Amino acid sequence: MGLKSEFFANFVIMNTKMDIIVVVILAALALFQSCNYRGGTNHYDKRLSKADSLMRANNPDSALQVLEAINASRLDGAANRAYHALLLTQAQYRCYVDINSDSTINVALNYYKHHRGEQEKLTRAYIYKGVVTEVMGEPEAAMAIYKQAISIAAPDDHFNLGYTKMRIGSLYSDHLVADSSDIVFFKAALHHFEQVPDSFYIANCMSMIGRSYNANSQVDSSLIYLERASDIAHNCQEMDLEMSSLSYLADLKMYSSNRHDIELAKSIVLSILESSYCPSTRRDHLKLVAAYTLARLNMVDSASLYLSQIKEENLNDELKVFYHDCCAEIAQCCGDIDLFKKHNDTSHHLADSLVTNNLQQRLREVETKFDNEELEKQSLQYRNRWLMSLLGISLLVIVIIAMKHYINSRSRELQERQDTIERLRDDVAQLTPRLIALKTLSDELKDTIRHQVEVYTQLVEKFASEKEKAKKDFNKAFEQSYSISNMNESFWVGLRTYVNSQYNNIIDESIATYPALNKTDINYLALYCCGLPTSVIMACMGYKEAHSAYNKKRRVAEAMNLQAGLDSYIMQYNSIDQIIE
Repeated sequence: MGLKSEFFANFVIMNTKMDIIVVVILAALALFQSCNYRGGTNHYDKRLSKADSLMRANNPDSALQVLEAINASRLDGAANRAYHALLLTQAQYRCYVDINSDSTINVALNYYKHHRGEQEKLTRAYIYKGVVTEVMGEPEAAMAIYKQAISIAAPDDHFNLGYTKMRIGSLYSDHLVADSSDIVFFKAALHHFEQVPDSFYIANCMSMIGRSYNANSQVDSSLIYLERASDIAHNCQEMDLEMSSLSYLADLKMYSSNRHDIELAKSIVLSILESSYCPSTRRDHLKLVAAYTLARLNMVDSASLYLSQIKEENLNDELKVFYHDCCAEIAQCCGDIDLFKKHNDTSHHLADSLVTNNLQQRLREVETKFDNEELEKQSLQYRNRWLMSLLGISLLVIVIIAMKHYINSRSRELQERQDTIERLRDDVAQLTPRLIALKTLSDELKDTIRHQVEVYTQLVEKFASEKEKAKKDFNKAFEQSYSISNMNESFWVGLRTYVNSQYNNIIDESIATYPALNKTDINYLALYCCGLPTSVIMACMGYKEAHSAYNKKRRVAEAMNLQAGLDSYIMQYNSIDQIIE
């Protein structure tokens, strides 16, 4: 029964080990799948969440008020400070606050680079890092940053994708790239904003597309987009955007040969200049439009008045071209041919320098270089994924082979155990007749030992509760018990014969192998082989104290020169379960 139990125990252990291997493999696969993901939810300051909501609702002025009322150094945690830096930069730019440093946006960008769970905020941080870089006069660096923002944005993050592409379109438009690159990006941005949808930026993109068509002399297309932009801005009550779209429409109309169009351009631009919605960033441009349209309508004094309000040194290169066009138009109206020729030549010279400006080419090169690097990066990622997949498959094959080898090994081991059990069964079958012959002797021996145990138990129960004379009375009673139950020679002969039958002739072999053993030693060895309690051995051997039995065990082991002890020696002969209970 013991070996059968061990067989089943080993079978269970084998299956448990296999289950552990499977669990480890699944855990490793789960870790492999999630190794690129790190993130979590942040509990942001409610004021920051409110400012972000105001920003998304196209109310940056109110958002800036909320943000400026917050002391960033007292915000709890790096996440809140990064969020504040991002929103503050965003609000300042949209409220036309001068930004002279990128230190604030860098706080946000450096934080979100190391927290992948914040993909949307990381995209925004790159966008406004590009915006600040552009404002600081580094358009090429801004182009690279905008492209980086597009590369990390989520495919369904339509707003940030649209805003980034709109910024790239503006880069091309502001630097007079004449290959319609700006229109391509504005239309791509328009598509994203229509997915949101966001009427403000839809109108904004249409207005920019109309302006770009105008710059490329595609008047009909320009009119369609500008009028649609104006209608959308009017419907959503975005007066700033409506005025901006109308100002671009005025830019288109002022060059018309139709006097009615020129009058319309004049009316539009004067109404914008007189309104509270006049964008400060375009005020000089609008004054130049007013001067140009008034000059074309022969209203020279009014045209000169608007022109006098502008300082040429404060204008960018594009507006300087327009400034000299206005001066040339006024000179022509006044009949001053020399002055007209002077300003006209200056205008053409500035325009030629802008067209030949290699910045346009550098912007294109930056974009192309980034696109090529992204293609190479994607190719490398695909190659790495393929290698990782191959490695994973190889690892899985190795694990399967190892498991198969392990199962085969365990199967062989179990088969060997099964063979051992069969051999033991044969041995038991051969010993059965011998055991039957010894049954009578075994029963007599068991009765004698039971008698000794019962006497000893009665003695213990009788004297266990007495404290004063317990030791004296117990020893006296034990001596009487011993004298009554003293074993005769026939008992010892029967015991040695019994033990030989149970332990593969251990008594006979011990007598032959160890001549130093005396008769008492052999009798003790026979009793010890039966696994009897110390009290029973004491009764059979005639010992009055337990340490006498322990000393005897030690002396027998010494006489046999056993290094591992008497128990290990007996175990070498133990082949079947003991019969004595």
